[in-house]
Amino acid sequence: MPHATRSAHAPASNAKKSGIHAVPIDFSPLEVAIRLRQLPGLVWMDSALTQPGQGALSLISAAPTQILRGHIDKDWDQVCALLAASQVTSPTGTPPIPQGGLFGWVGYDGAYTLGVYPHVLAYDHDAKAWHEVGNVLSTSFEEPDPLPDWSAPLRFSSPVSRRKFMGMVRQAREYIAAGDIYQVNLACPWSARWPKNADPLALYSRLRDVSPSPHAAYLSLDGTHVLSASPETFLKMDGSQIQTRPIKGTRPRFLENAFRDTASAAELLASEKERAELLMITDLERNDLGQVCRFGSIQVPELWKIEPFAQVIHLVSTITGELRPGIDHADAFRACFPGGSITGAPKKRAREIIAELEPRPRGLYTGAIGWFGFNGHSQWNIAIRTAI
Repeated sequence: MPHATRSAHAPASNAKKSGIHAVPIDFSPLEVAIRLRQLPGLVWMDSALTQPGQGALSLISAAPTQILRGHIDKDWDQVCALLAASQVTSPTGTPPIPQGGLFGWVGYDGAYTLGVYPHVLAYDHDAKAWHEVGNVLSTSFEEPDPLPDWSAPLRFSSPVSRRKFMGMVRQAREYIAAGDIYQVNLACPWSARWPKNADPLALYSRLRDVSPSPHAAYLSLDGTHVLSASPETFLKMDGSQIQTRPIKGTRPRFLENAFRDTASAAELLASEKERAELLMITDLERNDLGQVCRFGSIQVPELWKIEPFAQVIHLVSTITGELRPGIDHADAFRACFPGGSITGAPKKRAREIIAELEPRPRGLYTGAIGWFGFNGHSQWNIAIRTAI
């Protein structure tokens, strides 16, 4: 059943400014998040690591006026209806910032939690400037207590032993040999006991220091804390333009040795296995976008591109298209979800095999975290390297 609740905790505002405007803020995104954490429903979509040409923005909001819960296969119509009723048009020349929107997550298995956020603070990492939608958040800062250093050890364990996991891999390879699938992405859960009185935002601050990522996120929404260091774009949508950037292939960085770092990237690019995997997923994503895009509009401007991150190097492709008339961002999301890089190909059969072999449902992991903007700017990551 779909479920929606309204919040009585939104901060008061005289709301003289409803559009997108520059605002003089001298704090970093982390410092702003700390100063707004007293508000309910803090969300921070964090470009902790910027990538050239990717137009990096960090978005912060809080105090959702409503929370939507449901399942993408059963209750997505309430998301579509709310977006349709909330559309706004930003003036020409304004930055590509969501003028309010739905922020939250959709789990791999389809359960979603989305907050309605009218007010947004956006940091443009290229211009090193803040913009705001409304005037509520920048006037709601509170002088914070110092964020504690994260020092508590986390000891992770998994219910899946190495022997059991290798058995899962053997079964998956049998399905490949039988022609059921070309590839499948298997996962297993890891968990740790949460230290008493530990601060989730302090852990996230430590995570972004150690492993900054272009599509990271911190959310404290609906009684759940989500910490993500995702490097991967599931969908980026601006008006009728749509883009996905799947990742396949990983090699380590050697930041202390430029020669080894370059050699690691070259070895990844030369790997027939990694190139074949990414080519399969690129073709799958072309097919997914083909369900919602104009005929002939789908392009692959980048294939087998090497992209360096803080600790690893990935192989990435970019697929773009133009949405057909009558297809909105929520429609496109539902048609393409979940991302092919974390399922396999063909997607439907790969998901059936994942459900058979993995020990329990994935929950949020390998779903998506992000936002639908009311003015036609939307972006979602693949929820990997993510803790709940």
